[in-house]
Amino acid sequence: MKRLVVACFLLVALSGFEGCSNDSESESSPVASDPSSSSLPQESNAVVDGIAILVDSSFFMDKFHSSSVKIAFNDDEKSELNYVEIDGNTIRHEIIPTSVAPNHPQFSPDGSKLAFSTGYEGYSKQSELFVVDLASAKRTIYKLDVESAAIPRWRILENGDTAILYDDFVGSNKDSRWETSGTFVVTYSNNGFGVPQKIFNRSYHGGVSIDNSLAVTGTPRLLFHYAADDDSVNYDMYNDEQACNVSIARDSSEVVSFLEARGSKGVEFTQDKYYYWHQYIFYTDFSGKMLKVIKADGDNVFNGTEWLFISGYQVGLITAIDGTTKHIVLIDYEEGSYAPILFAPEKEIAYPDIWVDEP
Repeated sequence: MKRLVVACFLLVALSGFEGCSNDSESESSPVASDPSSSSLPQESNAVVDGIAILVDSSFFMDKFHSSSVKIAFNDDEKSELNYVEIDGNTIRHEIIPTSVAPNHPQFSPDGSKLAFSTGYEGYSKQSELFVVDLASAKRTIYKLDVESAAIPRWRILENGDTAILYDDFVGSNKDSRWETSGTFVVTYSNNGFGVPQKIFNRSYHGGVSIDNSLAVTGTPRLLFHYAADDDSVNYDMYNDEQACNVSIARDSSEVVSFLEARGSKGVEFTQDKYYYWHQYIFYTDFSGKMLKVIKADGDNVFNGTEWLFISGYQVGLITAIDGTTKHIVLIDYEEGSYAPILFAPEKEIAYPDIWVDEP
């Protein structure tokens, strides 16, 4: 079944809803400027298997000083794991065979592996976690042998080991099962998993800061847990209102992003009473203070937003007013902007990730 809005609610236009606003604020608007056009690009000279890359090598060179890029996503209608390699203006696409429905693909820091799980945010059943060896022509797949593991996130540990963070339950954090769940880390080397270690009680599928000082989660509550606090202390940062696609930056910037359903805090901060669910990406610091927002143009909304290993950048999706999701976008946090980079009209894109080779 197609998930029109990733791991949250179905997209609805709530233009009649009256929210809170604070007209007394004299500070400049926190809303980033909209792109110049409300229409999304759909054509490119670089097309393979019906997938169009909407930017040329100069775009990636300007952003990353490299034009060697990998993109992964799952086709939500066909449950297929798509893998795209870009080398300059040349692209190659393949569907990696899997025996399960893949979700949340994510590249390892060196780009040689691709982890994914069968579970996804809001999924309350057991999940399996796998790693694909991209260095193997056979695309050999390895499974983590645990009862349940979902939403893998790679990280480099202080001792230099490569590891994967995962959660054993990614359903609602109002579900009683969340209280007995956990956040784990497991090392991965030579195509083998180490012994999983629990680092937090409860599943924080929004991620964990690089120093393990903060763990975050959404769906439906935006909860922060600070490692220095008692294990039972979780701070609700969004007035018990719906938040999802929570993601914590993988560097030392101490920024957390999330999407929401036009809550009262969102209306007050944006000074916008009538935006669509998920139309803004919200950013907070580790104390929960709102920093800025980036708005999707026209009638479009964001989905699947996730920080990259590259500081200051995120990947995300654009869902159109008709509920289809055909575009992957690169989000520039510092500039407060985004750019469509991939268009797949024959697919229903979910959970993208981007890896860029070091220059």
